[in-house]
Amino acid sequence: MIKRERKFYSEEFKERALSAYRNSNASMLMVAERFGLSRNTFSSWVFRKRTSNTKKRDKLAVLNALTMTKEELSVEAMKERIKELEHQLSVEKMRSESLTKMIEIAERELEIDIRKKSGAKQSMK
Repeated sequence: MIKRERKFYSEEFKERALSAYRNSNASMLMVAERFGLSRNTFSSWVFRKRTSNTKKRDKLAVLNALTMTKEELSVEAMKERIKELEHQLSVEKMRSESLTKMIEIAERELEIDIRKKSGAKQSMK
């Protein structure tokens, strides 16, 4: 087994690479190559950035909802809240579909039963 030396990148470098990706129509692979990164490294940065942004937005939405009653919410605020919830729902749908597809592939390729079959008896241990 070849042991690779782990590289560390500054936050500024990461932000430059992520900004280049966000502000262009280039693929992750193209941007990764341009910055001398592996595809896996760069895609993990993109994923972490997306999930941290979603978590921050979710926390702000919860705080806003807790501090306002229904009567205090303007029509625009309600529309914005609906938009946020629709986005969250679409993200969760994609996540659910991805997990379902991964399970299907694992069951087919590895020939392992992952899902509990309905009516299957569980052993008592």
